[in-house]
Amino acid sequence: MKKYYDDRHQLNMEISDAEDGSMHIKLHQPTGIKEITVTEATGKEIIEINRIEYNDNHRETRRHVSLEAYDPYGALVKDNADPLQEVINKEEMDQLHQSISQLTPAQQKLLMNKFWDGMKQIDIAKDEGVSKMAITKRLQTIKRRLKKILQK
Repeated sequence: MKKYYDDRHQLNMEISDAEDGSMHIKLHQPTGIKEITVTEATGKEIIEINRIEYNDNHRETRRHVSLEAYDPYGALVKDNADPLQEVINKEEMDQLHQSISQLTPAQQKLLMNKFWDGMKQIDIAKDEGVSKMAITKRLQTIKRRLKKILQK
């Protein structure tokens, strides 16, 4: 006995071969169970049609992608994320990157060392041959400058 199940149509079909060369088909539909007996050739056609329909439905579902899964910039939004908040975060990051590009190369390097490379202020100070307080003051200056740029 072969069993077929189609989630989309909630159709459960059982097919069994009879001794006389016919096939018994039991259809479990939402409206009830229907049993039919058909010739072997018709039964094979039903099986082939069922297989083709299943493959078509399966192929069709792979083509669909929810448009809500992408933000306006074309990036995939996480399942648990708020799309509006993701857009706001992206715009804020774009503004921050644009503001950082207006800093001097030395200030940009200091920010890269501190925030992207994760260096401690004392290590940055050693590399540059200055005191930790000098680095702290430079970071405060950068912060004030970025604040001023972002307020424009």
